[in-house]
Amino acid sequence: MVAVAPNGARKTKTDHANLPIAPLEIAETAVECLAAGSCMIHLHVRNDDNQHSLDPLRYKSAIQAIREKVKEKLIIQITTEAVGIYQPEEQIEIVKGIRPEAASIALREFCPDASYERSAGRFFEWMLKEKTAPQYILYDLDDIQKFEEFRSRGLIPGDYHSILLVLGRYTNNQQSNPEDLKPLLEALPSNCNWWLCAFGKDESKCMDAVIRNGGHCRVGFENNLFLPSGEMAPNNAASVSEVTDLAGAAERPIADANSARELMHFP
Repeated sequence: MVAVAPNGARKTKTDHANLPIAPLEIAETAVECLAAGSCMIHLHVRNDDNQHSLDPLRYKSAIQAIREKVKEKLIIQITTEAVGIYQPEEQIEIVKGIRPEAASIALREFCPDASYERSAGRFFEWMLKEKTAPQYILYDLDDIQKFEEFRSRGLIPGDYHSILLVLGRYTNNQQSNPEDLKPLLEALPSNCNWWLCAFGKDESKCMDAVIRNGGHCRVGFENNLFLPSGEMAPNNAASVSEVTDLAGAAERPIADANSARELMHFP
């Protein structure tokens, strides 16, 4: 499975002229990335000042624009990223207002301390009941340990989960190293599908390690603007194509959206 994260919360067109921000731009990027091999788009939206937003109306506008272009051929996963703006209660209510097909959940943001555990657990139950597929974002071994603890206590429901690991977010200059993947994989539970996003110029090397270790890839301008050659990628579809080429070399077939929904055990 290959997901594209085409814009993120912070980059602007000063970082790359082809960074998609407006709903129609995102929808056109979705078409290109679907053709390149993506099965999912990880969606961020912006306010009128091009700043990070979780506004339900802006999300619905972008989702509608994407669906008009690609129908159900891409999973649309919204972000709940706080970016220092949104509190856990707000993140929860925003997802409930949108009721998306899928949402990414940074466990450390939803449960910054024990006082948030009960409300987070109720929200995770709500997601299961309402058929919104969560993907839990785990940054390090402490996050994995917390995830396992929450599962054992019943705060995270279900028998099978989707996990996104992240490399490079908290390293010097946000540069990833594929060697840092191994300890995370050794700590992961067995009953999950796992993905990786990797910051920086060695994104492709990290994705190659993912493919060869049975994982799934998330790439795009949110985390990296450059091709393995060091040249700036012309668009997000080029980043997706790099990964599908790596998968082809490793003889791993590319999943379409319906296959991905099955692989991720969508509710």
